[in-house]
Parts: sequence; structure tokens; C-alpha cells
Amino acid sequence: MKIFTKLILTLLFISLLLLSIIYIAVQWSFDRGMLDYINKKELASLQLLSDNLATFYQQEQRWTTLVAASNNNRRPPPRKHERFSPPPAQNDQFRPNQTWRKLLKLSHDGVKIPTDVRQYLAANDEFMPNHNRPPPRSRPEDRQPRPPQNQGTLHPSLLDADKQLILGRINQKFSLQAIHLKGELIGYLALPPKTKLTDEFDLAFLAQIKANLLYIVLGLFLIIIVVAVPLSRHFVRPIKRLEHAMRSLNNGDFKVKTDVVGNDELASLSLHFNDLAKTLEQNESSRNTWLANISHELRTPIAIIKGEIEAIEDGIRPLDLKSLSSLNDEVNHLHKLVNDLSALSNAEIGAMRYQKEQLNLAEIVRHNLLRHQQQANELSITINQQLIKSDVIIWADETRINQLIDNLINNSFKYTQTPGTIHLSLIKEASQAVLTISDSFPSVPDNSLPKLFDHLYRVESSRNRKTGGSGLGLALCKNIMSAHQGTIKASHAKQGGLKISCTFPLIT
Repeated sequence: MKIFTKLILTLLFISLLLLSIIYIAVQWSFDRGMLDYINKKELASLQLLSDNLATFYQQEQRWTTLVAASNNNRRPPPRKHERFSPPPAQNDQFRPNQTWRKLLKLSHDGVKIPTDVRQYLAANDEFMPNHNRPPPRSRPEDRQPRPPQNQGTLHPSLLDADKQLILGRINQKFSLQAIHLKGELIGYLALPPKTKLTDEFDLAFLAQIKANLLYIVLGLFLIIIVVAVPLSRHFVRPIKRLEHAMRSLNNGDFKVKTDVVGNDELASLSLHFNDLAKTLEQNESSRNTWLANISHELRTPIAIIKGEIEAIEDGIRPLDLKSLSSLNDEVNHLHKLVNDLSALSNAEIGAMRYQKEQLNLAEIVRHNLLRHQQQANELSITINQQLIKSDVIIWADETRINQLIDNLINNSFKYTQTPGTIHLSLIKEASQAVLTISDSFPSVPDNSLPKLFDHLYRVESSRNRKTGGSGLGLALCKNIMSAHQGTIKASHAKQGGLKISCTFPLIT
């Protein structure tokens, strides 16, 4: 599966999951909020009843009158021959029960009972025994169709100031509406909360809200799809460029580059890719140069040897000691070149073995100076030394350090014009030892200084095969220093020649 497909599917899956969670959470929250709103609305609708009950309480100064009115409902059911006496016409909306008769008696006694209070007391008869007993039969012509009862009607209960039940029923889930009289708490109305919506208008409104919410969620999902597709393509485009460039690089086109846009991880990856392509291009160029130089270095002595042998075979040159000596010089040169190539290759692939131990670098330098003193005298080259008197302890291989110093001194012998001077110094700087070998004229051009440690590199104005070497000595020195965690660099010497500085870490 392509990364574009994975990215678009991931974005759509996460978006769909989040929208679904939001839809469910909003729907649940709205359902709860709707129920809370209905319950608060029902509770607020009791304010008028609360005020009238407070007025009734003010007349009686007690709730016992209402309790008596409600409890009088507990008498045996009427006999069959008793007829049902309807209430007065102005109050025919209430059921003919004992509460009603008690309220009429209270009214005749001069007690004023508000209409909603009478209705409230009549409704609370449902909680009294035998309230489901059918009324007496009446004549067919007197029968009136009964209006359908609202099953969702909730009847409030009455509590006194101490929250003791007076009328109705109560539990912990009921909501309370305080009844105040002139700022004094005289009781509570308790209303059972609705657990579900029953009103058709509320249910229709809730269904409309859910449908609108679903449409909004679907619309947002379509917008996310429209935005996610170009956004995914925008993110994948740099990866596509890198893929195309990588294919070109794999096919050998090391000059390929990618455009770097932005400062994110993909831009950093593009920069590293360009660096990799440049490094591979340089390595390819170095490899081609290396092969060409090796071929040239090997071809020259072999051609000389072959020419001299052919001259001897043709009788142009006599087969004497002088001819054999010339052939031996070319063979020795070829042998040294092959050895240097072998040593350098072993050093680069890590096959050169190092037997490291604690060494006194000052003693090794003094020993090498004594060993090269006779050769310096023969070449009319003066060696000046400035060595530290204390011990310079390093962790190194004695054979490779001697090889390093020998290569550097011989390099100065080969390229220093006679009479000349070589200055050698060994000092300590902080936690490092610095070995410096500098010689007199000629020097090296500025652009050649960084290339002196490359394989087979020669400064043609000062080196040749008679006086110079193969161009591998300084490259081998660089590998030896790297194996000892040291550094080596070339610069111009004050004496007019070349200065080579080698830095070793000291053992503390």
C-alpha cells in the first residue's frame, strides 16, 4: 500500500472516530440537558401553586387542614343504591370524591381554598387507598366521554419546613421547590424528575435536533475528505521527489539533487540526501583518480624494465652490471610502491594491526633523529631539534610511530633543496603532545595543502619519480594518526618550506 493511501486512510479514520465520539457525546449531553430543562421547567411551573399554598397556610397557620381534607378519602366505598352527586357546575372539572366534599365543607365554613390548591388535593387522591374504585353507574344519557389522561403528568408532593411528608410520596431523587411566606420557609413542593421525554412536541424537537446534528457531522466529514486529499498529496510530494532522486542515484547519477523546501524533517532528509550524493560523487571521482594513478605508477617502472630488457635482447645495451643495477632500481621502486599500496589498503580497511602500549614519545623522536643524522649529513641538510625534557607518555604502537616519523623525515629529505634545514620540535599543550617537522624551501602552493594527504597526490613542480616518492607516504601517515586518535595537518613553514604538525592525546 502506498504512503499516500495510508496517510489518507489514517486521516479519514481518525476524523471519523473523532466525529463519532463528538456526535455521541453531544447527543448524550443534549438528551440530559433536555431532561434537566424539562424538569426545571416543571419545577418552575409550581411557583403559582406554591404562592397559593402559602396564602392558604397564612389563613390556617398550619397544614393539618389540608391533611384532614385529603385523609377523609379513607371511608368504605358507596353502596350500589347510592347515587353519585356531581359537584357544582363551576367546579365540574374535578372528580367527585371525599376530598372534594371536604373542600366544600371547608368553603362553607369560611375557609378560602384557591382553585389550583383544590385541584392539587384532588390529584393527590391517587395516593390514597381505593382510589381506583369505579364510580357508580349512571344512566346512558348522562354518560360523558372521559378525556384521555396524560400519562406523563407528575403530581407534586407537599413537605413541611422540616422536609417531613404531608401529602403524596417522596424519595431522594425528587426536586424541591421551597414555599415561603413573608420570607419565612414554611414548606416544600417535591416533584419527581422525569427520566424520559413523553411529550410529543419535546420528542419531535429532540428528533429534529439529532437529525440536524447528524447532517452537520456528515458535512464536516465531507469537508475533511476534501481537505485531506490535497493535504496528503502535499505531504507526500517531497517523499516522491526523494524517491525519484534515489532511483537516479541508484542508477549511477551522482549529480542528482533534490529541492529543499521548509525546515521540517523532510527538508533535513533532503539536505542529507544531497550531501550523500555529493560524497558519492567525490568518492567516485577519487576512485577513478586512484585507479588511474595506480595504473600510471605501476605502468611506468614496468615499461622501463621492459624497455631495458628489450634493449639488452636487441644488443643495444650490453648485459653488464650497470644494466642489471638499473633494472634492480626499477624493481626496488616497483616493490616499494606495491608495499606502500598494500600498507595503505590495510590501514584503510582496518587490517593493519596495532600493538599499543604506553610509550615515551620523546625517546622515540630522539632515537629517530640519531638514526637519520648520517643521511642528513650526506644530503647537506641540518637538523635542528627542540624537544621537551620531560617524558611524553602516549598510548601507541611503537612500530607505527617509528614508521610515521620515518616517513615525515624522509619526505623532508626528498623535497628540501640542499643545503637546507629541518626543524623538529616536541611540546606539550594541555592534554596533548604536538610533534612538528618543518623544512626549508621549496614550499607547497596554498591549494595543494589540503590535498597532500590524498592517495598518490604530487605537487608536480617539486616532485618527480627520481627525487620524490609514490605519493602514498603522507596518506599512510594520516591513517596512522587516525588509528591513534590524533590529527595531522600541513601548513607553510617559517623557513619557507612545508610544516607538518601531529597531535597526540596524552595519558594523564
